[in-house]
Amino acid sequence: MPRKKMYGEPKVKLSLSLTETATKWLEGKQVELTASSLSDVIERLARELPKKSVNG
Repeated sequence: MPRKKMYGEPKVKLSLSLTETATKWLEGKQVELTASSLSDVIERLARELPKKSVNG
């Protein structure tokens, strides 16, 4: 079954292994961004990085 579409794209299930430090950092970002999930945090950060690298 296809995953829910966000940003006009289908989502793909992905499994990651992270350290406790990375997980806690992402959880902090989740609160800061009022994101619905850790995957939402990763999605938002991934979409923001290219903008920052282009704009300096």
